[in-house]
Amino acid sequence: MEEKIKLSNLIVEDDLNETALASILERFVRIKADSSKIIIFPDFLRLKSRDKILVLLLGFKALKLLNLRENEGVGPKEIHILSGINLSTVKNTLRDLEAENFASRENGKYSVPNFLLQSLDEYLSKLELGDQRKNPPKRRRLARLGLSRIDALLKSKPSDSFQKFYSMLIQEKGKYLLKCLIILHIAREQFQVVSLTAGEITYILKDFIGVPMIHQSNITTALGARDSARYIFKEKDEKGKYSYKLNAKGEEFIDQSLSEYESREN
Repeated sequence: MEEKIKLSNLIVEDDLNETALASILERFVRIKADSSKIIIFPDFLRLKSRDKILVLLLGFKALKLLNLRENEGVGPKEIHILSGINLSTVKNTLRDLEAENFASRENGKYSVPNFLLQSLDEYLSKLELGDQRKNPPKRRRLARLGLSRIDALLKSKPSDSFQKFYSMLIQEKGKYLLKCLIILHIAREQFQVVSLTAGEITYILKDFIGVPMIHQSNITTALGARDSARYIFKEKDEKGKYSYKLNAKGEEFIDQSLSEYESREN
């Protein structure tokens, strides 16, 4: 005899599955308790925008659970600032998530219902993350882009190559000149490349590391600003193309900025 389906089987419990929440987040983010901040990890940068937004919604749920935030609901602008995703993309994605019942909205703030945590854990755990650079650039393509001399750097792992600077590059908004100086420092000290062009610096920041909101116009402007002459040497080749070298004052500026960043974070 066929077993009848009970209506009670259709009831979903909204109890919080803390184990599933922790399982999702440990792959992509960490939380600094003293500053109530979500720290992005490298795998987060390899997610599609929709999944990034879901993970951040869950990160704010964790902050609330840890009593580091009053409410778990979060607005589009806060997600935009943290992730670097275009604000209109964030708004549209949140509306889509709400329409698909992956998120709920109250007073303009979004959150993920607790009963979805288990299924989201299963979904994200099976997600195969491609390299954020997709296919590593081949030698011919690097040569065509004029990047063949930084081939060794591009073959390394960003979080390993940039170590103590990695979180700072990802988390700090703007500060384009400082980010250029850090790239020049790492290229010289770890890969024996003593100078870089604006195009090479842009490629390393945007395509290799995945730093949000990077465009070559920002980098060119930062390197050409009057203040930059205190920290870098500028050289022009026979084709009129500029390359940049870090000087001693630039090293001091990096050390001071890193110290200030670490003191804020700690």
